[in-house]
Amino acid sequence: MPRATDGPRRERVLVLLDATAARAHDAELAAYVDAVVRGLDSELVVACRPDDAEHYRRLAPGAAIEVGPAALRWRGIRMLWRQFALPRIARRHDVDAVHSPRPPVPLMLARPRVVTVHSMSCFDASTPARPGDALRRAAARTAVRTADEVVALRPEVAAALESALGFAADDVLVVPPAAGDLDRFAAAHRVAYRAAAALVPAETGPITLPIALDEAQPDPGHPGPRH
Repeated sequence: MPRATDGPRRERVLVLLDATAARAHDAELAAYVDAVVRGLDSELVVACRPDDAEHYRRLAPGAAIEVGPAALRWRGIRMLWRQFALPRIARRHDVDAVHSPRPPVPLMLARPRVVTVHSMSCFDASTPARPGDALRRAAARTAVRTADEVVALRPEVAAALESALGFAADDVLVVPPAAGDLDRFAAAHRVAYRAAAALVPAETGPITLPIALDEAQPDPGHPGPRH
C-alpha cells in the first residue's frame, strides 16, 4: 500500500479522534489516547463522554471538544453513536481524517480513516478465549480492511496483523512509545494522518518511520514514490 500521493502539500491536518471508549476500564488505551491528545492538541477534534470532557480540555487546551451523551458509557450505545453521530461531527468540523484509537471504526463515514491496533490476542489460539473475542475479531478485520492507515504500538502487533489477516506488516506504521519522546510519537501520528488524507507530497515516497520522525520533510534527492 503506497503512502505517497500527488495531493497538495499541507503541514497540518485536522483529525477527529474518537475518545468515547478511552477511559472505560482500559488503562493502556487511556494512556495512548491521552498521549495522542497531548501531542497533537489543536490538530484534533476530540469526541468524548461527558465525564471525560474536562480531562481532555486540560490535556489539550487548543483542541475542539465534542461531548456526546451520558449514555456513551454503554458499549452498545457507543457502537451506534460512532456510526451515526461521528460522521455528523466530521462534517461539521470539516476534518481531514478520523482516528479510531482501537477497532471498531465508523463505517458510514465519507472521510479517510486511521485505526490503531493494540493487540491481536483474540486471534491467538494459545490464549484462553474471552467473552466477546468473536466480536473483537470481526471488528479488527473490518477496521483493517476499511482503514486508509493502520497504526500499531509494537512490531509484534504488525507481524500478527500479517499472519492473522494477511495485512502486510510493512504497511503498518509502528509508532515509537510516547513515554520515550512525545514529540516523536506525535510526529509519527501526524504522518499517518497526512497519508490517510492524501496530503503527503509525492517527493517523500512511501512513508517510513524515519521519515515520520523528521515530520515527513521532503528530500529533493529522493527518487519518488514506488507503485
